[in-house]
Amino acid sequence: MSEIQIRLVEGDERAAALAVERQVFLEEGFPYDYDRFDAQSRVFGAFDEGRCIGAVRMVAQSPLSPPVLADCEVWDRSTWENLGYRFEELATQAVQKEYRKLMVGLDLVRTAYADARNRGVEVMALILEPDRAEFLNDVVHFACRQIGEIGYKDWDCAPYAHVLDEVEQKLASSDPSLYAWFTEQVDPDRLAAPRVSA
Repeated sequence: MSEIQIRLVEGDERAAALAVERQVFLEEGFPYDYDRFDAQSRVFGAFDEGRCIGAVRMVAQSPLSPPVLADCEVWDRSTWENLGYRFEELATQAVQKEYRKLMVGLDLVRTAYADARNRGVEVMALILEPDRAEFLNDVVHFACRQIGEIGYKDWDCAPYAHVLDEVEQKLASSDPSLYAWFTEQVDPDRLAAPRVSA
């Protein structure tokens, strides 16, 4: 297997990434209603020898409210809405089955995170199952903060926020080597905690 490449996509590559996103969501039986956000989405694709095998979609707050605000019962909604461009949703992550144990999903998230952080995003929201949020907090040392009620389109999912300063401070103190790798593409001046060189 060749080295998998991950990048922000446009044109035909974007279309291929969105096709993978749709295919994976439908195969897994997840709610899929993301086409309406295409105009305000940044899409990252993972490619193996030119074939798209995964995608991540970031959705900005306008012109439509992203799914986390539009489709979830969020506490203190105005707090998040008032952040404007500094609040985005990590709306989708989709990787074809045969690539799921190769860290492609985490690499996609890492690339999207760096891109968001470098553009001035301060909060990345997402909708996920509480046990996955617990895994992210306890095992990966992220800082998922639940910001609303469970119940997204009849799924046992809730809205969460990663306040990026909190993520970086927690990850840097819990696992400096993972922190250095995860934030490798982030401008050091944007980080809430310094990277420690090995």
